[in-house]
Amino acid sequence: MSMSQWLQTQPMYILWLFGGLAALGVSAIAFEPTVAALGIAAIITAIAALSIGNLSVQLLVWAVLSVTMALILRSLVPTKTAPGLEEATDANVCIDIPKGGVGEVSYEGSFWSARCQVSDVAIAAGQPVYVVGRQGNTLIVMPHQG
Repeated sequence: MSMSQWLQTQPMYILWLFGGLAALGVSAIAFEPTVAALGIAAIITAIAALSIGNLSVQLLVWAVLSVTMALILRSLVPTKTAPGLEEATDANVCIDIPKGGVGEVSYEGSFWSARCQVSDVAIAAGQPVYVVGRQGNTLIVMPHQG
């Protein structure tokens, strides 16, 4: 018996169930909520297929559930930056930053090369600075006003 013949002999709810489990397996590997939505919708459609014999209605149920579940699961995925949390912007100068030159700062527990955004300003060691940008491995800083 070939695979296509075997598939034709299976009840639709079994095919929906296997398809849903396969999609959930893929989503566990790919960490994609849309694929998980397709799988969950297929499993729910497998349950509905026990009482709905028409394939067109089953496909409609699956499509509506897939879109609904995808929208719900997408809204549960956190954004890249958590609301209310800001990136660290403060650093401390460890080695003097001369006018137009490069010094060193301590930033987020690491030492970085740094230069002042305003080229005619020197910043002494021990002074706090704001990190305003980065060019390669060199931080661009501004002295604290005060």
